[in-house]
Amino acid sequence: MNKNESASAGNQDHSRDDQAQEYRRIDHIAIAVVNLEEAIEFYTQILGFNLVRRLEIKGKRTGMISAELELNQIKFVLCQGTEPESQVSRLIADHGPGVAHIALEVGNVHGAVAELTERGLKFDTSVIGGPDLQQAFTSRDKNSGMSFELIARGSVKGFVESNVQDLFDQLEKSGAY
Repeated sequence: MNKNESASAGNQDHSRDDQAQEYRRIDHIAIAVVNLEEAIEFYTQILGFNLVRRLEIKGKRTGMISAELELNQIKFVLCQGTEPESQVSRLIADHGPGVAHIALEVGNVHGAVAELTERGLKFDTSVIGGPDLQQAFTSRDKNSGMSFELIARGSVKGFVESNVQDLFDQLEKSGAY
């Protein structure tokens, strides 16, 4: 069955003829949680992940606490808002606890942002970071509720606190989550 037969049979072909952005892998999944300590216990004691680092970020009005967990190159970042008005708390209030974003590794964040913006994707942040770690965060998709992070790593394995602070500040300023 060719493309035309497939489309006429009621199955739309959503493939692109041009070269799509090259996604290399899922870098990490960020999860919004109600209680960080309970979540850490679940991911470490039940699922067997290793707690790599904790981080506390404070904005002008709100804050966030987080934990990075890893096992066999699988990485989760657990996030809890510290006030009801924080981005994570608002995300949970509107969408419930669960996936906050999925981070997709790309070779060039600036190039990926330009290409995806041209296709109509909106971003909640500018490109954050320096030569060893660059990140950008999409606006939440109204249909699926998903947000994506585009990330390019140099020698940095974890996260740079200044990047996380910049992200938090940009989202706080824009009111996005």
